[in-house]
Amino acid sequence: MHTGVYHVQGGRLPRPWRDDTSHIPPYYPYGLPDSEPTIADVLGEAGYMTGHVGKWHAGGKHAGYPFPLDQGFAFGFTEKDGRHKYYNDSDLWDPEDRLRNNFFGSWGRMKPERLSDFATAAEDDPYQTDADGRPFDKPHDLALGFIRKHSDKPFFLNYCPYYVHTPIQTRDRVRFEKYLAKMGYDFPADPAPLDSGKPGHSNPYYASMVDTVDWMIGQVIACLEETDDPRNPGHKLIDNTYLIVDSDNGGVLPYTDNAPLRGGKQQSYEGGVRIPFLIRGPGIPAGTTCHTPISLVDLFPTFMELAGAEPDPALALDGCNILKQLHGGDAPARLADGTVREAIFWHFPMDSHMCVAMRKGPWKLVHNFGVRGGGSGKPNTELFRILDESGAPADLGEEQDVGSQYPEVRDALAAEMFARVEDAGARMPYRNREGKGATQAERDAIPAFLSLSSIEERVIATFEIGAGKSAITKAELYYTLNPKPFDTTRGHREEWFPAPATLGNGKVEATMPPGATHAAFVMRDAKGFLVTSEALPSYQRQDVQVSDSDLLANGFAWRPGLHGLVKLGNKAQVSAKSKNLKTAALDQALASVASLLAEESTSADAFAKGIHTLRNAIRGLEGVPEAKHPCLHRFPTEPLF
Repeated sequence: MHTGVYHVQGGRLPRPWRDDTSHIPPYYPYGLPDSEPTIADVLGEAGYMTGHVGKWHAGGKHAGYPFPLDQGFAFGFTEKDGRHKYYNDSDLWDPEDRLRNNFFGSWGRMKPERLSDFATAAEDDPYQTDADGRPFDKPHDLALGFIRKHSDKPFFLNYCPYYVHTPIQTRDRVRFEKYLAKMGYDFPADPAPLDSGKPGHSNPYYASMVDTVDWMIGQVIACLEETDDPRNPGHKLIDNTYLIVDSDNGGVLPYTDNAPLRGGKQQSYEGGVRIPFLIRGPGIPAGTTCHTPISLVDLFPTFMELAGAEPDPALALDGCNILKQLHGGDAPARLADGTVREAIFWHFPMDSHMCVAMRKGPWKLVHNFGVRGGGSGKPNTELFRILDESGAPADLGEEQDVGSQYPEVRDALAAEMFARVEDAGARMPYRNREGKGATQAERDAIPAFLSLSSIEERVIATFEIGAGKSAITKAELYYTLNPKPFDTTRGHREEWFPAPATLGNGKVEATMPPGATHAAFVMRDAKGFLVTSEALPSYQRQDVQVSDSDLLANGFAWRPGLHGLVKLGNKAQVSAKSKNLKTAALDQALASVASLLAEESTSADAFAKGIHTLRNAIRGLEGVPEAKHPCLHRFPTEPLF
């Protein structure tokens, strides 16, 4: 909750998924800000060689900035020319090897469909199979190569295979035929889903993918077992390495079956949050199980202990050091201050299961916002007793809502849960004026915007006030720096950021950040409804492929942000001259954009070119404080920016 990153599809203006959705997800960042400390930062300082291979969502859905190398990893991928990803070690990722450098490995989408592109033994096949029919997988090759290359020093590898994830497919024909036979299917004649009505695990595509990731884990273990440890003569790497296998969520439905657990991926029922967690390493008792509930946030302080790094209160970590639990026993996990952690929380304000949830002792509390499964529009709070008095499983399937039997437990847990959310500053969903549960009287009370205007870099909007109108309780300005003209991915990475806004009597104002190209006011009224300076369609009407800047008829487009950039440029000019720096490029850029602002009908392309030129001119002044402004550096690998 404290990072404010709730999902991978952030950085968007808030709008409903469907027209009648009762609630709307709040804004949240596109990815983890590079200012946030990571385990790679801390382990690197402790002398570890750190590497990331595979799936990366700390940079948002489209694997954009920040990349692993920006988050403290010494080995990982970045981009060149804003589009082409590469790994930063030519020993492991040869830029000349165009055949083998398939970034997504054997998981990459099969073309034209999933029955036509199985890997073969041909030498020119980028997924050339081995003697066992296993396709070559570049990310897996990188992971093994990293271990072998850095075996002479402490290392940390964050290996995230793209398996198992949609698209549900397999290039491994041998495994596919194995599971077809095991599940009683003939080889399919077309790529459509196999629907036999069989219960349980009955998807041979999915089974083949699970088989693949199991094999990959086995290969990593074999590598550690076979590789000598140069720092510990007579021993193999496995003797001094912790290997942890976990998942970031439960299995996705309907491709798999999480029974007896309820729900799956993108839900906060046990089927979505209860995951595999296996560990092997020094001091880990073989064949044992620890029943202490943990969260993956516990790995950060635990890895610090393993690496010999001193605890750092400034990190303000949410997790517990669980090394004692890993080494045996079911003692409760303790927070950094030594107190026992009594509860684990989940905040998931997304359409698939918009909820807040917690576990405490034998209880599981889930507050739904009325969106899940089409939703009634009526929020409700469910209480489940998932363990009995002895701590044994009771209702792991979360089938019996016992809130009416234990109202005092339900209410106390709910109060604790929402206090935790408020303390964390977590953003909460908005109500949807067109959604289920909204009355006509409530809709009529929502203030309408009356006007949008700007004075240089100041943007202003007026709205209805007075009798019968709800008060506006909170307002922010959301702005973007990189619409399509600045994005080599044609707007797919357009990212929006929050800025403070000032509420007055029927008026809201904000300062447009320098170089911002579009903006909108986003407000909440006293009844919790979303109020935006321009109406935004649901994703049902305009899907996720449409950039938010294209949805705004006004958007305070171009001029206010350019005025702000000019003021930043003027300050940079003064700073540069005080240091006797040459300012010819900046002088020329300022003169050029002044003519753009003087014209009434300047085109968007001309504005984009002017902003790009002025950004570069300010950035080029080394040692000038204005050159370090974050709005000039948000997309460092994007050449158009």
